[in-house]
Amino acid sequence: MKRILLVLAIAGSLVACNNSADTTAEKKDSIDSLNKERKDRLDSNTAQQKAAMDSAADKKKEALDRADSLRRADSLKKKKTK
Repeated sequence: MKRILLVLAIAGSLVACNNSADTTAEKKDSIDSLNKERKDRLDSNTAQQKAAMDSAADKKKEALDRADSLRRADSLKKKKTK
């Protein structure tokens, strides 16, 4: 999020300069390149977040499986002692 705000701040300062030497085509190219860079960063961040969420979910599932197997082992021990 900070990166996006930084890119927007830089883009805003470039626009605020109002350099009359820039042509419309150059401005469009600049906008396109900034937009592509933001999109690439978002795609990268999204992939990283998805991987982290998948990893966390897998760990939770494994913990539940271990807890369930421990409960089953305890219940089998109780049945054998009776």
